[in-house]
Amino acid sequence: MLKRTMFLMLLPAVALYTLFVAYPFASSLGLSFYDWAGIGPKTFIGLDNYRNVLSGFMSTEFYRAFNHNWVFFFWSLVLSVVPGLFFAFLLAANMKGSGWLKVVFFFPNTLSIVVVGFLWSLLLNPQWGLVNQLFKAVGLGFLAHPWLGDMKLALPTIIFVTAWRGLGFYVLVYLAAMLGIDREETEAARIDGASETQIAFRIILPHLMPIIATTSILKFIWTFNIFDIVYAMEGSQGGPAGTTDVLGTLFYRIAFGGLGSSQTGMGLGATVVTLIFLVVFPVSILYVFVLEKRVERNA
Repeated sequence: MLKRTMFLMLLPAVALYTLFVAYPFASSLGLSFYDWAGIGPKTFIGLDNYRNVLSGFMSTEFYRAFNHNWVFFFWSLVLSVVPGLFFAFLLAANMKGSGWLKVVFFFPNTLSIVVVGFLWSLLLNPQWGLVNQLFKAVGLGFLAHPWLGDMKLALPTIIFVTAWRGLGFYVLVYLAAMLGIDREETEAARIDGASETQIAFRIILPHLMPIIATTSILKFIWTFNIFDIVYAMEGSQGGPAGTTDVLGTLFYRIAFGGLGSSQTGMGLGATVVTLIFLVVFPVSILYVFVLEKRVERNA
């Protein structure tokens, strides 16, 4: 009776997971072995799609987008973890106005990423955008640039906007971890004559390392699934001249059509999705392993 009850309780979750996760993935994996335009008959072509993407006519676009994902991950991680730790330390010190600062930091995280991308596109407009106008108003007109039209600045600009939007999440996660540290440890260190810097680096930071590892893994997973912010700020072509193209926008152009792709096709798009999965899946397993270790350590 107990087993039957447990099965009935799990059934809705299993059904939803199968319908919205397992089946779509299995369908995409199977589709990657076919040449299919989205309508009409499918033609089985074996591993030709993978050869075309990894070493054929699609390889230049694929590796360019793949490299941009890695750059995106590295710099967005740096711009999230380092400032996140810094501001969390400040808030943990209960400085005046820390309650308002928590709201200020986390507010961008409550906004839709598409809305954030659209608003920043307006702010960064080279003709009438507020950012360039402010630079000119304070005598720093030489800093005014076509931020999203410059091939060297477009990707760093999108990375900055992404980090700005997500900073509040890291600040609050690290702050919560700091507040969970036993105060007796830090008080004992102060009594022994340790400076605040020594306490931060020798006591607090080691306690935060599992949290930093977890958030870094999550950042990797999110980065290799990124699409919306690039689409909102630069469109599906990842302009200018493909300098902001990522795997998500590459898949969109291939699967659903768009200027700038060597070829379109649902099978080819499914191949890109499968390759993204092969990159993200091992890291997801690592995340589960790290999470289980944390649970065991806290048990």
